[in-house]
Amino acid sequence: MTGYFKIVNVIYWLALIVWISALISAGVAAMNVFPSLDTLPLQLEQYAAYPAGEHPRLAAGRIMEGVFFLVDVLQFIAIPLTVLALLAQLLFFRLPLKRISNAVRAAMIVIAAGLFACHATMLAPKMNRELRSFWSAAETGQVDEAQAHRRAFNAYHPRADAILRINLLLLLVAAGASAAAFTPAPARGDTTLEQPRLLNS
Repeated sequence: MTGYFKIVNVIYWLALIVWISALISAGVAAMNVFPSLDTLPLQLEQYAAYPAGEHPRLAAGRIMEGVFFLVDVLQFIAIPLTVLALLAQLLFFRLPLKRISNAVRAAMIVIAAGLFACHATMLAPKMNRELRSFWSAAETGQVDEAQAHRRAFNAYHPRADAILRINLLLLLVAAGASAAAFTPAPARGDTTLEQPRLLNS
């Protein structure tokens, strides 16, 4: 039983690390890609019919679309593993949910998983549809239509960004609570003083 418990714990920690790393990677990439490309005089042949001043932003968006797709794939893998490992720890291996650290990490992970589910099922499909419509209209030179799709995408973006930030905060709290949950209490030493050996001599 101890061996299975160790395996579940390894899966839990690896999945949680991958989940957190994916969110951090998305934020780091966005903070570097957009400012860097905005300063470059890019000319994209594919979007020659679209105003040249918007090309750096287009290029950054194309790059970040791939980054966020990979981030979502990693989350689709990491989240079920994290939740299943957590359930195994609490239900199968009987870790006490009454312990504050276990209750906190369980709550943080469940909330974060729920927020990602909302993002993946309700928000991301709409954003992807507007983004691809924007690219298609920009490629054919339909500037007004492209701008309309871009505004629609931008209207969804703050919610997606908020979910990413909130989930990162929740998972950092969950990681801290997990460390506390798996840290055993220090053994209390014997406070009885040893009798001096000189008394026996």
